[in-house]
Amino acid sequence: MTWDDKFSLDAGSINASEIRELLKILADPAILSFAGGIPDPALFPMDKVRQFRERMVDHPNLDRQLMQYSQTEGYEPLRNWVATKTSCKNTTLTKENILITNGAQQSLSLIASALIDAGTPIALADPTYLGALQVFGCRRPKYLTIETDNDGLIIDSVEEAFKQKPKFLYTIPDFQNPGGMTISLERRQKIIELAHQYDVIVLEDTAYRALYYDNAPPASLLEIEGDFLGKEQWDQRGLVVQLGTASKTLMPALRVGWSIAPRALINKLILLKQACDLHTSTVNQILAFELANEILESHIEKLRDVYGERCKAMIDSLTRYLPNTVNFTPVKGGMFVWLNLPQGMDARKLLEKSLAEEKIAFVPGAAFHANGGGENTLRLSFSTCAPEVIDDGMKRLAGLIRREQ
Repeated sequence: MTWDDKFSLDAGSINASEIRELLKILADPAILSFAGGIPDPALFPMDKVRQFRERMVDHPNLDRQLMQYSQTEGYEPLRNWVATKTSCKNTTLTKENILITNGAQQSLSLIASALIDAGTPIALADPTYLGALQVFGCRRPKYLTIETDNDGLIIDSVEEAFKQKPKFLYTIPDFQNPGGMTISLERRQKIIELAHQYDVIVLEDTAYRALYYDNAPPASLLEIEGDFLGKEQWDQRGLVVQLGTASKTLMPALRVGWSIAPRALINKLILLKQACDLHTSTVNQILAFELANEILESHIEKLRDVYGERCKAMIDSLTRYLPNTVNFTPVKGGMFVWLNLPQGMDARKLLEKSLAEEKIAFVPGAAFHANGGGENTLRLSFSTCAPEVIDDGMKRLAGLIRREQ
């Protein structure tokens, strides 16, 4: 007997995450990591967490509610907060448009279950978020990859994909993971026009939207669609589904994210979540609401200051040290910088040498390409390292690349 013969087709389609496997190596304290796209734990608002937890436990009504089953849709004050925060001029959201999930990753999983059958065509950027590929891959879709440049999705490539009738487009418009690019306003407007012309759902992942270190990113696709449709039309005719998370701005371990969608889709996602896990942790939802309601804006300002300094340090160091045969995304937000190595250079082999010779880790880029390719690309993250550490690491990595050319 072999277990491989027992798995479903969906389970058999799952492959190990290259990043998760790499994180095992990073347990070695001698390794300098620019691999994991994770927040710096030193910036977590732990003093406030302790205050809120003490306040909640001592509250005469909340103490037992914290540990009780809750409604699948999520904690009502948190849903109302998300609706208020996200509503815009021509799109007024209510709690009925919000589902609280176990991070944005569960939002992706529920949406995949609701929309993808085996062989369903779906469109996404090349490269795109590895975690999304893992979720979508379980449903065995047909990937339609869209070309990108420093301004994000290339519109001619978007339309070519839409002509093949994908069920949806998945995109991270702001400071994309892994590429770091931000879609320009003109392209965002065109994407919405094309989505309605070809009847394609748009999944807008906003995980990094708040982490800008210069100017704020352009209007969200959800906001642009509201302007496109006109006042109060979105809940009936909207195609944009927006995903959000507290993981990058508060703390990942809260596992609090949300889906924003027309009620017809939200109602189906609620049923799927109910069958999956009943509801997201009540105590974590309440804690996330209290933190978001009281300190989020000031906390994000702190993150922008710290991460912005680290982002600039990485861009400056790469500009200073890399050979002119390597180019990279000039990012001003998020957590990532994407490198294109010389043609023929294999980033996986480069990583092996980097770990052995320089004790530096990064993520090879091939795993972010749905239909293969990208062997000469890699992703760097600056979120957890001080500027002087970044400078030293980039100098050593650039030296290794020069030796390997």
